[in-house]
Amino acid sequence: SAAASAAAAALPAATTLHLPDTRVFWAAAAERVPAAARYDARRVEAAARGLEGSLLVAPHDRVEWFLALGELMAIGDEATRRHADALALLPRPAPMPVAYIAQRIDTDDPLWGWQVRHAASGQLQGFVTLTRFTTWSADFAWDSSSRESGMPSARLSNARLRSGEPYGVDPLSHTTSGEGLAEVARARGVDVAELVNLNKDLYPGINSRSKLLDGTRIQLADPAVADLDADCSRKDTPRTVAARTRLPLDDLLAINAARFSGGLEADTPLDGKPLLLRDRESEVDLPIRGVERAGGAEPPPPMPKGKKKAGKAGKGRGEAAEPAGLRQLDEDCSLTALLAQQERRGDPTKDGVQWTRIAEVGLLASLGGGGTLVRYALQRLKAEGHYHFAVCQATLAAVGFYERIGFRRVGARARYAENREGEWTGYRHWAEADERTVAEFGDTSYLMALDLREWSAGPALELPVADEYPAVAADAKAPDLRRMSYEGGTLAYESGDGVVVSLVPVADGPPGSEPELRMDVTYEIESILSHRGTGRKLEYLVRWVKWPNPTWEPWTHLVGSDDALRDYAAPPLPF
Repeated sequence: SAAASAAAAALPAATTLHLPDTRVFWAAAAERVPAAARYDARRVEAAARGLEGSLLVAPHDRVEWFLALGELMAIGDEATRRHADALALLPRPAPMPVAYIAQRIDTDDPLWGWQVRHAASGQLQGFVTLTRFTTWSADFAWDSSSRESGMPSARLSNARLRSGEPYGVDPLSHTTSGEGLAEVARARGVDVAELVNLNKDLYPGINSRSKLLDGTRIQLADPAVADLDADCSRKDTPRTVAARTRLPLDDLLAINAARFSGGLEADTPLDGKPLLLRDRESEVDLPIRGVERAGGAEPPPPMPKGKKKAGKAGKGRGEAAEPAGLRQLDEDCSLTALLAQQERRGDPTKDGVQWTRIAEVGLLASLGGGGTLVRYALQRLKAEGHYHFAVCQATLAAVGFYERIGFRRVGARARYAENREGEWTGYRHWAEADERTVAEFGDTSYLMALDLREWSAGPALELPVADEYPAVAADAKAPDLRRMSYEGGTLAYESGDGVVVSLVPVADGPPGSEPELRMDVTYEIESILSHRGTGRKLEYLVRWVKWPNPTWEPWTHLVGSDDALRDYAAPPLPF
């Protein structure tokens, strides 16, 4: 388009002498996508459930995905907001960080997928990317039986729900709605001094006269004691406890093995030592819909006279509906066993270990029609036949969405020390092979999988796929979501929250070919607060612009941050 040509012509000449064709490359890339994306994501029309009135565009390469990064961020944030509002989710889920989206676009290989755009306005309504599943840990194992995987804890939670435990209710805690601590104590029949002692580490300064903000979670009992089997006798074994409590034996063994130094088997005499019946440390706190949250939900409307409340679709006469909150899990570990048998190759310290028959849903966000979009992608994978399985690392707010499509949670564990002497831990999908501080990567990944060969794909979806991007209707009052700048041979996206993502040419290809590109994510430093160590072990405590918590960073992360180092009067960098 003329607008795109004008935008490309405005790019200054490259200043990196060894890459003289950089400007030409970016100009050609700008021709392939709409010149601007000047619209407000909050006003984008939601896509229909079946994506009627929308069309799909398949970006040709990761450059086109990068050029849409601003739109991806805006629609991802808006999709998260609308989803949380519609379901009154508590706690409210966080949107995908820009660094995560950028790293997926940069690292996933191969990278393919679709953008959903409104057929009339051209505005982005959703997107999905796919890739080959790749692991980066020194040792990796599909495993749904070990405690580290989190699966025993999840199966125990399901068992408690099947036994009648109410969903969303924790008898050991209380979520406040404006009352004081003394009022909580009276209402729950607990001594207020005991509540102070139980919660003083969580809320320093709490006392018997404390007034509590809405939503404060108060501990009512010590889980280390309350979760033990109170009815344990000297004659009990794990097998008898499992039968009495109606909890799965193997999972009780998994969460208690470390507590019995002499080993623990099904018929090991307990001699009065109680088993732990719940593994809170490994439990996942999924967001709960406001309509499901106990104590904060409106009662359901009364059923019309003469009508019976139906269970879930597909239940036969006399079959009870599954209890609310029950998760779809690899209960018998059979799906995990199939994943473990799949071919893989590669080096975790270089390009990763690639699982050649396992596809991964990398990025997904949608303002409606997300189920149709994912089913379309999975139907294509199934029809092509190369990939036998699909997996995803689900955000906690999206677990139910993937379950409705047919995914089940599976487990995995890993070791992250380069010398492979580290302890096995729950798998974190984005921790690298030599990572020694895996806790910084959050909790164990919520991995979900689907056997494409056995999946009931439903009626074939025929969605319109455009050869070119539609023109984007501009809103003169809205900023350009692209937020791109060009300098020194590189194109950069500025997120507005202190993060800059650059697509940097790192090597010149043969004449007429595209240069090799890598993404570079940088964070803006507000100030340096402290330092520790010397020489190659030097680290700085850095406060980042628009990020709440400072972090310790190795000196190598601050190379080029001359102003911040000078303002702090930092010791010289060791090079």
